[in-house]
Amino acid sequence: MSDLQNNCDDLPREHDWLKVNVSARVDSSEMPSTAAHYCTSSNEDNSVHNSVVKPQHVQDNPHGTREGGEKDHQQHRSLSPQQSRSSRTLPNAFKEDVNPKKACSSVSGARGILSMLKIYKKPHDDYLVYRRSLPFNTVVPEPPHTFRDYVAAVLNYFLAKTIYIFVLIALSPFWIVAHIVLTWLDRYQRRAWLNYHRSWPHRSQPHIRPVRYAPDASFPLENWHLRCEDGRQRWYYGEPLQQVEQGNEWAHAQVCGFPDLDSYHACLGEKATPSSRPKSDSEHLSAKQQHRRELERYQLGLHEPSGRRPRETSEQAMQDGLSFLMRLQDPFSGHWPNGYGGCLFLTPGVLFTKFIVAHGNLDRMFPQPKSHQHVRRERRGEGGFDGASGSLAGAPPMGDDLPPCGADGRAKDEVPCVCGEATRLELIRYIRNYQNDDGGWGQHTEGHSTMLGTVLNYIALRMMGVAAADLSMASARRWIHAEGGAVYTPLWGRIWLCILGLFSYDGVNPLSPELVLLPRWISFSIGRSWCHSRVIAMSFLYFYGLRWSASRHPLLEALKEELFVQPFHTICWRRYRYEVCPKDLYTPVSRTYKVFCKVLELYERRPISFLRRYALEKNWQHIAYDDENTHFICLGPVNKSLNMLVTWIREGENSVRYQLHRQRVDDYFFMSPYGMHMSGYNGSQLWDTSFAVQATCACKSEMLFANEMALAHHYIDIAQVRDDPIQKDYFYRHRTKGAWNFSTKDQSWQVSDCTAEGLRAVLLLRHMPFPTARIFDAVDEILSLRNSSGDGGWASYEPSRAPHYCELLNCSEMFKDVMVEYSYAECSSSSIHTLSLFREQFPYYRRSSIDTAISEGIAYIFSTQNPDGSFYGSWGVCFTYAAWLVSDALRISKEFSNIADHPRCRLLADFLMSHQNNDGGWGEDINACVRQEWVDNPDGSQVVNTAWAVMAIMNVSGDPNHSSYARWHQIASAVERGIQLIMSRQLATGDWAQERLSGVFNGNNAIHYPGYKNTMTVWALGMYNTWKKNFKRNPDEY
Repeated sequence: MSDLQNNCDDLPREHDWLKVNVSARVDSSEMPSTAAHYCTSSNEDNSVHNSVVKPQHVQDNPHGTREGGEKDHQQHRSLSPQQSRSSRTLPNAFKEDVNPKKACSSVSGARGILSMLKIYKKPHDDYLVYRRSLPFNTVVPEPPHTFRDYVAAVLNYFLAKTIYIFVLIALSPFWIVAHIVLTWLDRYQRRAWLNYHRSWPHRSQPHIRPVRYAPDASFPLENWHLRCEDGRQRWYYGEPLQQVEQGNEWAHAQVCGFPDLDSYHACLGEKATPSSRPKSDSEHLSAKQQHRRELERYQLGLHEPSGRRPRETSEQAMQDGLSFLMRLQDPFSGHWPNGYGGCLFLTPGVLFTKFIVAHGNLDRMFPQPKSHQHVRRERRGEGGFDGASGSLAGAPPMGDDLPPCGADGRAKDEVPCVCGEATRLELIRYIRNYQNDDGGWGQHTEGHSTMLGTVLNYIALRMMGVAAADLSMASARRWIHAEGGAVYTPLWGRIWLCILGLFSYDGVNPLSPELVLLPRWISFSIGRSWCHSRVIAMSFLYFYGLRWSASRHPLLEALKEELFVQPFHTICWRRYRYEVCPKDLYTPVSRTYKVFCKVLELYERRPISFLRRYALEKNWQHIAYDDENTHFICLGPVNKSLNMLVTWIREGENSVRYQLHRQRVDDYFFMSPYGMHMSGYNGSQLWDTSFAVQATCACKSEMLFANEMALAHHYIDIAQVRDDPIQKDYFYRHRTKGAWNFSTKDQSWQVSDCTAEGLRAVLLLRHMPFPTARIFDAVDEILSLRNSSGDGGWASYEPSRAPHYCELLNCSEMFKDVMVEYSYAECSSSSIHTLSLFREQFPYYRRSSIDTAISEGIAYIFSTQNPDGSFYGSWGVCFTYAAWLVSDALRISKEFSNIADHPRCRLLADFLMSHQNNDGGWGEDINACVRQEWVDNPDGSQVVNTAWAVMAIMNVSGDPNHSSYARWHQIASAVERGIQLIMSRQLATGDWAQERLSGVFNGNNAIHYPGYKNTMTVWALGMYNTWKKNFKRNPDEY
């Protein structure tokens, strides 16, 4: 075992996500053992305990031993509390400009010269470790491994750079003219788009609707359960888990009665035998399981209905709201699990892939899982169950699934496993429940009926076994035919129809895979585009280059008759290339794009065969890299479904890659009272958890909920990305070391505001230990994401790489601002807020860079302010969301002596107060984002919009003694009325009812953040309770 551990010590940190604990058990019932090994590794956090092993295929003992696991735990030692909590002391190694000589690495003697000559060795060694740790062949190219190869690579780089400089100089007149022309065309086109958006005629639909389709009586909602493993959340049908899931180390420690992880690790290290492992407290475990069950029932809509009960004071409303918020935390993983639904074009994609792979066989589309069983247990009550005492002493070290099914699929005391059928019925139910009254489906749950939503969901229901004669199907067909048929489907839907053989590639504008070969120095290079568009485009280009379509199937043949007005074989596909249903068309394609398509069309008549093959391989390489780098979660649900299908085409159903893809599909599915849907990400775990922590701190109650905050802090700890992607530059990736992403660490894609919010939660919980070096890594990540050479703001995933005129090639037809990574007021505000808070606690680290970033970032934010004082919200609905984040950053930055006197802040407050409703609240509609102007919500005031608005006004209220009495009274009255509305909507349980959607992306797609109604309301109440004590005037002035 010692030899094994010594070999493991050679693994570098950037591959921690590929390592597994020697004591972990691998469930290989559904895939090759190496693939199961890879999946299991993703659930562990080796940064918490440095227990690592070699890949399974080179292990001396692939199953490991518990003794080995305990020895590994013994190696763990955290930073001392004094080191972690120090807010002012900074290690010399991290101080900026303290001792430049010490900052330089000292290389002496012949050994130093040799190490310099072998600069290529470490990258190659890292690559070898990475390659050996994968259960499949990687697509990452091998770096130079000899001095000769390294010199050749360097020469090639400089040669390419020289050619680039030569071409740039030689063609500089052309580039200058082209840049001027394209910039002018971009300005003209944006004005045209804005006018088109402002005239958007469609009204939103309510997200909260009556549940018209109840669950099947044979599959009651009570049998759905949630499992969370270090943030990874999946729903399954069956009996509740009786043990702590994989990972969730802090929950293990709590259940066993340890006050912190250090004590737990120390105990593990002292125990020599499995029988002497720390015992769990059955009462504590039962309480956590009951907490989980209540959380599940809440998510499923099975909790007891509650009416409104306003509290007498804001303090009582805050306390009750905060107590209820703590009930929504997962007691094992520590995050706040929430759905991230709203998009109605996501679920069909994964169902299309399942249908193609299974060739329409429903049993294969929804197979019965083998990783659990359904044991008959006597119920104690509606919410309880027997067997809740499950001791961890007899369980695998990190928890396990329910016992596996027998060889025949079930044991003597089991009922048949019906999870696949339960999943199918819930997916059908969700789609049915969001069908509009006119028979169609929207692009999202609050959207009017569109061709994209209706066609895709119609096909999905038919694939899941709903008959064409069904009333809802007949109603949907009438809508499709009334709008001209599926020939008017937008591009994203057309690609899926082409893949299914229900549309011809001749009806799609050229998507030549050779576009991936454009060099990066060209503005329109695919590597310069926004990451979401980039990864989706890779799959689109691959399918178009192959002209790939699924094999014939009776259902697909029937759909050709059902979806089109004219006979399928008579359709002139080329005629419909630019034809889109008016109800879908949000961003018409530009004339520049049409010229671009004409050029590609000429090439597509006679594509160069060897270049086509090379381009397809390049596309596959980028597709597979995103799979590897994200543990097959992928960046988002759209490219998840597409990548999964490409993998099946390339490597087959039994390949390790495809099996790993299939294992991650459930990460996207989430249950709701309306059924099961595919989320817009694999969750919003980090995002919601960071807001819950900040809301608690705003209420000054982090010590009152010490256990909950410890769990949340632990999740934020393990969710931080520790290293950069391998060969990131080759695959257009940005650095990730120190970043937090939107959901889980495994997903791997950094986001600027998520990193800022995650780091802020750590800074607010400084009484809990967190390595200072990793705080600095996060700051470095935030600074790296700023457009320092551009407008000074922060983009979302990566710094802007392309000029704005690349948006002229936007062919999505449904979204705006998707081609280029832009700076955003919200991302910039979150980053400025966190850097300002960090500057207070660590005043010496990169001080000059941080000061510059804050000042230039504020200047960028002010540059985005509209003449009426508003800020447009790109990721939330809409102006109240942006106003809250911007004002919060301006207040924390302390860049103004009295923020209330600043003309731009005063203008912002005036804008908000001018839109306050008579009931004291604020309410915005999704169409405010669509039209880019204030649009009142048809349902009136919304608690989330109201919370954002009152917090924004409080942020810019400033010192009351520096304002006139009339101004003071105006602000105090507006805030008080808003708080009263929030209090009046509070339910007897402390909860708030779900209202309209409050999230958005790309201007035209609402998305659901169910956690906002709890975090934002509590946050506003907590802030108000502090603010009202300070925002007072001298009574003599009244």
